[in-house]
Amino acid sequence: MRLVSNPGEIIQIDTDPIGVGVERVCYVHPYDSNNIIKISRKKTLQTTREIKYYTKLIKRKNVSFDHLPNFYGTVKTNLGDGFVVELIRDYDGEISKSLNWQLKNGLPLTALPDYLDELKNYFLNNLIIFNYDMRANNLLFQKTSENNARLVLIDGLGDVVYIKWLNMFPSHVREKIHRRFERFTRKLYSAFS
Repeated sequence: MRLVSNPGEIIQIDTDPIGVGVERVCYVHPYDSNNIIKISRKKTLQTTREIKYYTKLIKRKNVSFDHLPNFYGTVKTNLGDGFVVELIRDYDGEISKSLNWQLKNGLPLTALPDYLDELKNYFLNNLIIFNYDMRANNLLFQKTSENNARLVLIDGLGDVVYIKWLNMFPSHVREKIHRRFERFTRKLYSAFS
């Protein structure tokens, strides 16, 4: 199944979006319902940054995508330029809901530590940098079975700093991940306490 467009091809999207964010709108890919096309509302640095970061992760080859959607490349559509990523679904085929939605609909805060620790360790082990203002809406709570789940980062991948050469040092990246994750968990518990 071909997910990205051929040179000059414009993919036609004629369905309603499945998600609308501040910067992007997400549509189920018309060629494959297991993927989505994220289309920017306008040219943004965040979209460019995410595409570059995904490309960098793929080139590293040893990076696990257990907590990120797989990335398949860029496309041109009748609604604008976009990029294709995996559509995160629960074990039963339903589209996964955001962590924000789950917390507002009954997931207790006491259930979070294990999921958060797993996600933080994933970022640390794979040296994956996420945006400094990650929110519960940027994470999906993917149910992998009736009794198991994991968090998947769907927005805010990469770094917004201008001086990126420090990110070549794993110790610096780990320190940054610790700092940003601590900030995220503080804000999360504060918002839902």
